[in-house]
Amino acid sequence: MQLALHLPNPLAAREVLFLSTDGQPFTTSRAVAERFGKRHKNVIRDIENLIANCPDPAFARLNFEPSSYLNKQNKPQPEYRLTHDGFALLAMGFTGRDALAWKIAFLQAFNAMEAELRAKTERFAHALDQVRPMLRPVVECTEAGYSRADIAAPLGKSPASITYHRRTARRLGLLAH
Repeated sequence: MQLALHLPNPLAAREVLFLSTDGQPFTTSRAVAERFGKRHKNVIRDIENLIANCPDPAFARLNFEPSSYLNKQNKPQPEYRLTHDGFALLAMGFTGRDALAWKIAFLQAFNAMEAELRAKTERFAHALDQVRPMLRPVVECTEAGYSRADIAAPLGKSPASITYHRRTARRLGLLAH
């Protein structure tokens, strides 16, 4: 038995996208089941078939994360967290005009959220450039293999200040330790 399908409005797919602890967008198998009018147990089955047949176990592990939720009886139930790629792979198997509309809505929502995250990251990078203007040239020149003296001279800084900026860049994760 197929459940009633809820056709997408512009924000319907966006409402079921979340951010993981590392700031990446994801959705859940329950949200997919609800939006596509499918039973959750069937969506779980489809995901587990994809995982079992995936030629790249690392891909499956990264894009289909086992999770759980509490049902109405407060009992844990299985679900999966799906990345953009995990969702796309799963949804490829869904057919029909209504499913196509939801696939498009989900993909647009993922793309919009990822674009917002990229824009936010770019704003932070721009702000960091304003607050710490020496970090970018120090990082770029260090990565290119320049010595402290070679970096310091054109910037009008001392090699000691380049060491300070390199330490700061490492602490911020801009340079490897």
